[in-house]
Amino acid sequence: MNLEPNISEWTTPAPALVRVLVAAALSFLSIHGPAYAQRVDPRYQTRVSDCRHEPPAGRALLTRKADSGISTHGYVAERVLTQTADTRGLTGGEVVICTEYGRVEIFDSDDNQVHLQIRVEGFGEGSDDPVAAAKQVIAETRLYTFLTAYRGRLMIRVWHSTLGFTAPGSQPAFVSVRLQLPPRGAYNVKTEAFHGPVAIRRLTLAQSTLRGNVGDKFKGIPGFIGLTELDNVELTGDVDIDNLVGIPGIRAPVPANMTNLAAPILVKARAGSSCQLKAVTGGSINIVIQPAPDAGVKALGEAKTGQVSIGIEGGVAEDLAEDTTFPVRGLISSPDFETKRVKIEVHAASTNGSVNIASLPAAPLVPGRTP
Repeated sequence: MNLEPNISEWTTPAPALVRVLVAAALSFLSIHGPAYAQRVDPRYQTRVSDCRHEPPAGRALLTRKADSGISTHGYVAERVLTQTADTRGLTGGEVVICTEYGRVEIFDSDDNQVHLQIRVEGFGEGSDDPVAAAKQVIAETRLYTFLTAYRGRLMIRVWHSTLGFTAPGSQPAFVSVRLQLPPRGAYNVKTEAFHGPVAIRRLTLAQSTLRGNVGDKFKGIPGFIGLTELDNVELTGDVDIDNLVGIPGIRAPVPANMTNLAAPILVKARAGSSCQLKAVTGGSINIVIQPAPDAGVKALGEAKTGQVSIGIEGGVAEDLAEDTTFPVRGLISSPDFETKRVKIEVHAASTNGSVNIASLPAAPLVPGRTP
């Protein structure tokens, strides 16, 4: 990773230059490295990453920055970079975060500021010099961060254009992102995180897209640990969560024989405006929509091998045509769904897990009153 202290001013290199540099690095490894390096899958060598983004519009925010530098403990190296900026006068915004390995956490701040923390970790397992190898993967992972203001909204971009791997060992750099946002207005959020949990908490989401795959992997623990989670969020636009689809033209969809490893999905949400919520994965899906007298819920659940359970207060079941892809299906709507002021349509599908969707009050709701 570049060592410039002002991470907000990194600019995107020409794509051709990145390809040349990475190709040269791989060529050097194949010529001067151990013989087995030639047999390593190119996906597990230092390469151009699957994160392909551009800087946002707007003027750069004045930020306070901190850089821990690279520290080591055992065979692990890490570097932590932080930025803080005042966002008074800005309402809502647009967030794009992409990391191939590492977790993404986005949640509310309580001090009218945006706080961004990026933790880059390298692991030297399997290398002749573990400490040097762990440091090297950090140096080979190039980060880009932008915090701008545009038309009264906060604009954030975080991604890495290259991804370092140890050689030997084939251990990647982990880039974990922790972002706190002022809970004013709605945010359009786009996350791409393929090897690590994703969580968005206590924010209002406008049109948003979450793309992922699996959680954290630990040797000796079957499968993966972690999930894709929306925790106590308000939905004012369509939200699309898919842990199987990949990125068209960049990252292939998850093969059918590996969909069972995809991260589970957990959603706890309320509808602020009429919208659609889609959730697709290979693991279990649990979705809870907060009931309200003026809100209607229409829920479609589909499972290939698991069970489907839908609980909606006074719900009305609707007929569905047979589907060979998802033989277990259910569709239930709130009474008088079409007459409700706010309508949320939920579609959840799992290839290998069960689907549970609920919108049930803990106590009777008072008609004509909203929370």
